[in-house]
Amino acid sequence: MVNPTKTKIRTGIMLVALTSIASLLSCDDTPTTAIPMQQTMDSLKMWYTQMEGDSMYAASTRIAQFLEQHQDDMSEPVRRLRAEWLKAKGVYYTAIKGQPDSGLVYTEQALAEMQGLKGMDEIRVLAMANRADFYRQLGQLDRSADGYLQAMQTADSTGMGDEMKIPLMLGISTAYTFMGDYANSQRWWQRLGTLLPTMQRGDQFIYYNNLGNDHYFQAQYQEARDCFLKAAALVKDDEAKLWDYYTSLGNLGEIYICLEQADSARQIISEADSFFRRVNFPPLIYYMATSSMKLKMLEGDIPAAQAIAAASPKDDISIPAAKVLRLQALEQLMKKTGRWQEATEIHDELHQLTDSIQKKQSAMRMSTQLLQYKHDKQLMAQQQEIEQQQMSFHLALALLAIALLIIVVTVVLYQLHRRRHRLQEITTQQQIIVLRMENIRNRITPHFIYNALSHEMLAQMDGKAVDLSALTQLLRRGVDQADMLETTLSEELRFVDYYVEIEGRQMGNKLHYEKVIAPDVAPEEVHLPAMTIQIFVENAIKHGLQRQGGELTIRVNRQGDSTLIEVIDNGKGLGNKSPMEHTGLKVVRQTIQILNEHNHQQITFGIANWQPSGCRAWLLVPSEYNYSIISQS
Repeated sequence: MVNPTKTKIRTGIMLVALTSIASLLSCDDTPTTAIPMQQTMDSLKMWYTQMEGDSMYAASTRIAQFLEQHQDDMSEPVRRLRAEWLKAKGVYYTAIKGQPDSGLVYTEQALAEMQGLKGMDEIRVLAMANRADFYRQLGQLDRSADGYLQAMQTADSTGMGDEMKIPLMLGISTAYTFMGDYANSQRWWQRLGTLLPTMQRGDQFIYYNNLGNDHYFQAQYQEARDCFLKAAALVKDDEAKLWDYYTSLGNLGEIYICLEQADSARQIISEADSFFRRVNFPPLIYYMATSSMKLKMLEGDIPAAQAIAAASPKDDISIPAAKVLRLQALEQLMKKTGRWQEATEIHDELHQLTDSIQKKQSAMRMSTQLLQYKHDKQLMAQQQEIEQQQMSFHLALALLAIALLIIVVTVVLYQLHRRRHRLQEITTQQQIIVLRMENIRNRITPHFIYNALSHEMLAQMDGKAVDLSALTQLLRRGVDQADMLETTLSEELRFVDYYVEIEGRQMGNKLHYEKVIAPDVAPEEVHLPAMTIQIFVENAIKHGLQRQGGELTIRVNRQGDSTLIEVIDNGKGLGNKSPMEHTGLKVVRQTIQILNEHNHQQITFGIANWQPSGCRAWLLVPSEYNYSIISQS
């Protein structure tokens, strides 16, 4: 099969590394002299995606000249640039020139340059992943798996997310696949399968292509075919992914040969072979030649298969896996042509090679297990350290939480105590106000009833009819409202009407009483503190109109969202005594003060002289006003 990680890592991890170089050079802290390198690094990235080796080399040379001119500059931005360039050079030597051993040298230098630099965790992980891939290409699969595991450990310790870890897990899975350790490879492929919906398209291609190889090596050809079809579909229409597309086609062609579906394999192998010859990439040209040879044998065209074998000697490639495929094809060809001696020689060579590969794989699996044990032990130690730190942190948090809880409980208890004390004060004040209001109401009884009864007795002695109905109604309503602090305007005015009627009998024609209610006011819907208007009216009669008589007017109007109630008389006015010294007005003031404490909108009232003579008392009541304080007492 086509070397899966060649395409996989180059188009995945390595391309990300070049992108990181471009983004690094555009940082604000890059020296002014390094800014021109931005375009050069962008060009390097572009040439790499197009596999333009010469252009990549030219761009890399310009950056090398810049770094040589600043070789004594140890500032952090220049060191970052040098580290990125070394890493990119390692990619160039591996992916373009096919020299992973040189790529490994430059990558090690890049990692050494990164030592002590902050903010390069992601770049460091990418370089470690490249190093692991170079080991794989050199056939050192145990070191490759170990390198990926080290990169995973670094990614975990620095808190990187799945987006960064997915390419690493793909590398680990592939290393186990080529090592023949299918138990471990299957474990990692299953883990990657759960992350498939979150993968980028390029990582999804790598997943399906390399999982297809895993199935192929286990002779699971149907499963391998499905994977390669999905891989090809992901990159088919992307011009930047031609290498990936034709790599998956090459793999798919080999699968169709294994399934003996010559018609399906013919066109695919032809397309892939044409592409790799056009870009002149010898390893895959050799691989496609092997597939073409096997296809011709499947079709029964033995001469064509012999021609391909002659044109592409088996010694042209040093990749063991590709050489095994070629030897298998040649052995089959020799048998079909009756060249048994050559078939035996090829068989012996194939046996030696596969035996060598198996021994090497067995040794690498053993080495990997030892390295895995070391990693597990190290991870366990780190986990224990983390758990101890977490335990200490949680203990500190618990102590802090307890301290905060004590403080909160103390504050809450204090606030509850203050609130209880405040409620007691409010309750006491309310009780005092209610008692005072009752006292004011009850003041009607002794003096007022005496005067009213005297008036009725004199009227009877003069032979007039006696009418105690108004007095009876007044007393009854006074009793009904004894426990009420809130009433409607209609109820309040009805109470005032009875009061004025009784007072008017004593004053005769000297008292003229009038109510003026605006049309947009509904008295039964207006609420106000009980007895408030009655107290205004009582003050107006007793202190302004009782002796000389006069006019008493109650006016009600809308004022915005409030109701304005006015009690106006044309009596002698306030005089020198402050009106707030009257007991009734004191109770009104205290009542409204307590009610206002529980409302955003406020009730306001006042009393002042009225021109040209007399006095005006007023009450402004908001429409939305809460009297529920009484229910809390």
